Amino acid sequence: MLPIFCVVSVGRKRGKTQLIEFLLENLSAKGIRVATVKHSREAADLRGKDTWRHLEAGALEVAHVSDFQLTFFRRSNGSLEEALANFHVDPDVVIVEGFKSSPYPKILCARNPSEALEALQLIENVVGVVGEGLESRSDVDLPVKAVGKREVLELVERSVRESWVKAIPGLNCGRCEYGSCAAMADMILEGKATIRDCQMRNAISAKLAIDGVNIPLGKWPQTLLRELLKGFVRSLKLKDVDLDSAGRLVVEVNLKDENHGGAADSRSG
Repeated sequence: MLPIFCVVSVGRKRGKTQLIEFLLENLSAKGIRVATVKHSREAADLRGKDTWRHLEAGALEVAHVSDFQLTFFRRSNGSLEEALANFHVDPDVVIVEGFKSSPYPKILCARNPSEALEALQLIENVVGVVGEGLESRSDVDLPVKAVGKREVLELVERSVRESWVKAIPGLNCGRCEYGSCAAMADMILEGKATIRDCQMRNAISAKLAIDGVNIPLGKWPQTLLRELLKGFVRSLKLKDVDLDSAGRLVVEVNLKDENHGGAADSRSG
């Protein structure tokens, strides 16, 4: 599962953005690819600008292209899940600013112990509290550990490396410099390798996961799965889809039969 952490607070100017900047700089320096989500009650697009006018006129999505930035605008209900499902990149971790009510692990930024205690009564799944000097104060007694930026960095990095280990195909192909998947896992956990060192994963053309657990597939099963799905899509004869120019196909299958009280259909493959 992709690690996701929310940086939250009960007020503004509590250091959330500064903490995220610190994590971005240090995680990126370690070869960890980070995507972020920012929760805001204000529109990112400016009223009256051409992109805003395109959306107002009925565009499904608007891409703004400049020499230094590619920005997409889309009308939506503003949910975190929609944002997470629509990245145009493949990150190793997502850091979210805001969304206090989400189910993901949270880092709470607070000014003082009393504010932290108040926030902890309102916000669930907090795994660390960050505040100016909170971690070094002996008089602070919080139900969740007060931590510094470095400890948050270690927490996030450890989660990423553990997710990488779970993503190793387990084929022991011998193509990487480490000789085995177990040896590669050790190097990943020690911070001396990343999942991108896996030669088989780099060559993966199709992936299979069941309830978040990756199922190792050899080259032939990958090719078979990919071609079966492509054949299925072609059979639909979709006029607006050019499969030959498409880069990625995502399929999600509910294995529970909703028509029979959630029982799995034994006839399904």
